[in-house]
Amino acid sequence: MLVSGRVSRAIALAVAFLMLVALVVIAEINQSGQKQINRIISLSQQRQVLLVELLSELSDAEAGQRGFLLTDDESYLRPYQAARDRVEPTLDQLTNLFRDNDRLLVSIEQRDVVRHLRVLVGAKLGELAAALALHSSQGAEQALALMRTDLGSRTMGEIRDEASKLRNMEHDAIRVALARAARLQLVSRALMGGVVVLNIALLILAAALWARQARRRVELTERLATENEELERRVRRRTAELSALSSHLQRLSEKEKAALARELHDELGGLLIAAKMDVSWLQKRLPNTNPDIQSRWTRVNKALDDGVGFKRRIVENLRPTLLDNIGLVPAVRWITQETCTRAGLHYTEDYPEHEPQLIDDAAIMAFRLVQESLVNIVKHARATQVHVEIAVQADELMILIEDNGSGIDTDRREAVGSHGLATMRHRVRSFGGTLEIESPPQGGTRVRARVPRAVIVQDPGTHAIQPAANGY
Repeated sequence: MLVSGRVSRAIALAVAFLMLVALVVIAEINQSGQKQINRIISLSQQRQVLLVELLSELSDAEAGQRGFLLTDDESYLRPYQAARDRVEPTLDQLTNLFRDNDRLLVSIEQRDVVRHLRVLVGAKLGELAAALALHSSQGAEQALALMRTDLGSRTMGEIRDEASKLRNMEHDAIRVALARAARLQLVSRALMGGVVVLNIALLILAAALWARQARRRVELTERLATENEELERRVRRRTAELSALSSHLQRLSEKEKAALARELHDELGGLLIAAKMDVSWLQKRLPNTNPDIQSRWTRVNKALDDGVGFKRRIVENLRPTLLDNIGLVPAVRWITQETCTRAGLHYTEDYPEHEPQLIDDAAIMAFRLVQESLVNIVKHARATQVHVEIAVQADELMILIEDNGSGIDTDRREAVGSHGLATMRHRVRSFGGTLEIESPPQGGTRVRARVPRAVIVQDPGTHAIQPAANGY
């Protein structure tokens, strides 16, 4: 069955190819023949127009010459001279149109007639010029006597006869061309009819093939649809599992950070405070005026103070105590001030007058979003200004972090290796929110998160906090 179907398709394709070749050949023959016929008709029309112009110019020249000889009025010489000057160019154009070597366009008889016509026109112009010259040399009587002879009328008659022969030949050529066009059209129609018959046969063959393969396509489509649905269910299930696992790992990581922060605060903080107290006790009990010893005491005290400050920064980065004790806005204000001050960035802040009380996971999500954005700005943005904003809107909480740095490429926003952006995006989406990362036309990067209030607010009531001043 499969081999038979392939053979049938091969035959159908071969017939289709032959049909295409036949159509191209028919079109080419028809177009080539039509171009030849159009060229014959156009050339014939041009010849006839020039022939009429030549006869008209000769008549004008003869009328002007005779008018001058009869009236001796030189004003008749102007139309004579104008017509005489046009005769030669017109005759040259007419002669050029009979120089084609194609027998379909120019026959030997036509060339002979044109050569004879050129001789007669030359003789006529010579006769007109001779009469004018005789008028100038011997007077009007001699010129009129020459004019009254039948030499001029006989030459003009021969010219008209030759022109009539040419016109008849052109008419015959047009009739032959039209008859050839009719035959060509008849042949084209016959060939087109054969192509139509082949086309019908091909359609019948194609219909048979399509009818035989229709059931196979339907079965294959149904099987693919079933497999796609199963794959989609698996993807949705795996995606949900991975999302839940990621959320669980984030919560676990935050719990471990909080536990580590408490241990550092309790254990390391206690050790540093105890050491500082012992050093102060020893410094008081062992007074010494030696400058080197005093500088050593000062250095030890400063090292202990730096250790306490370093411990505080580590604890706050692991789990900010402001977030647990006061709320989101003070914690965000602290991390903004701390990060921007250490990096030398000018910053502005805008916070709501009333902050909603968020659940713990939502509060740490918002804080980490600001923290991660500020870290990215310091590491990658090469910015000089930062703006942090938290807005409580009707049904959502909006968090905005914006800088004037170098921006971020569009392809990097969804890149597989952008783990920081992926983590931020997952944190926001785990609460049903959206995260937008944009590069404004004026430059920089804008990170905006929108989270539904119904998911993150712990208590519908709000408590007042002091509005934050725009800092620097």
